[in-house]
Amino acid sequence: MSGMLDAEQLAEIVSFLSNDRPDVKCEACDATSASLGSDDALANRQNVATMLEQDVPKLLSKMISTPYPPGLISGKSINEVWKTRVQYHSLNASSALVSIGGEMAAESFISSGIIGRIGELIMEHTPAITQLRQMMNDEARDANESERVVDAGIAFLSNLTRTESGSSAFLDKESLVTKLISEFSSNPPTGFDCFQHVGSVVMNITQMERGRKIILNTSTKYLGKMVPFLRGGSVTRRYGVAGAIRNVCFEKDSSWWLLNEFKIIDTICFPLCGPEGFDIDDKVGMNPEFWLAGIDKKRDPEADIRHLLVEAILLLCACGRRARETLREKQVYAVIKVLDLSEENEEVSNKIDECVQYLMRDEEGEENTEPVRILEEHELTSSKVVKPKPGESYDSID
Repeated sequence: MSGMLDAEQLAEIVSFLSNDRPDVKCEACDATSASLGSDDALANRQNVATMLEQDVPKLLSKMISTPYPPGLISGKSINEVWKTRVQYHSLNASSALVSIGGEMAAESFISSGIIGRIGELIMEHTPAITQLRQMMNDEARDANESERVVDAGIAFLSNLTRTESGSSAFLDKESLVTKLISEFSSNPPTGFDCFQHVGSVVMNITQMERGRKIILNTSTKYLGKMVPFLRGGSVTRRYGVAGAIRNVCFEKDSSWWLLNEFKIIDTICFPLCGPEGFDIDDKVGMNPEFWLAGIDKKRDPEADIRHLLVEAILLLCACGRRARETLREKQVYAVIKVLDLSEENEEVSNKIDECVQYLMRDEEGEENTEPVRILEEHELTSSKVVKPKPGESYDSID
């Protein structure tokens, strides 16, 4: 179903979403997602507006925690499978709706209590995921039902927190923030990575000052728990962590701690270094990790990630003269100079040029008015939309 919905089609979807039969609910969720997947952006927006009028977010949210009575389908275990299946389909439909509906859709979902419901869902399914990983350390295995539904839940949170109201509401659930970062950092992915989108959630909440303060809290050490995945995680993990790092570099008051205590330059520059090596003079003050691997050193292959990291350097340049002096001492100029020689992405090269201008200029007697412009001209970055995965389902029940 694509294109603009008429009143009859919408009424049919709403009635099916309210139906007691879980198989009908799943079909209605899929129809909701399909109606928002058109190439016609105007039709998608109109469908969202119509669905909001009919309180579809409330119906979808309710499905996440709706139990199914034993009499509906024989066998308790089958009921649990149906419950998980409905959760999965409703979360995919919710992701489609909030990614197009923006703030209006986000506010509707928030008022329905969906963040708390997803928190309960994650708590419900995490023990089964932990047990599975302990039993089957197999990178090639397929995801099971719990992993798929947790992945869908966090993907929804990633889309929800792209909005200001979504980030604010999520930050009100700090226990959920703690839970997600803990699972992200303590469960390195083996097989299906159902916590992969946590980085994107953190990237989004660090658009807000409150989010940056929480992530930079030295007692919780949230940032330190996440940065290892910038070196060894999937593209999704690396992108989310890079975005979070880029956003916390807006926090000018934390720049000294980031540079001197947290050693964020090591975190940022390591993925930007490749096999080319450095001149002997450039190695003075540089972290040896940047060059010790020699020709085996791999630069991050994703231009989007390199762009975020170079922007993080540029934002640190805006934090004051002392910050720029530290960047020079750590040989950041040498790192981005070598990077630029092999950089094929024009946007990344342009950001490198901006960094070079600030790192190479003579600052004797200069006021720090120009770096302020950097902060003013650069917006905080949100993650990309996470699209539902059509065809990823487990709808066959023996």
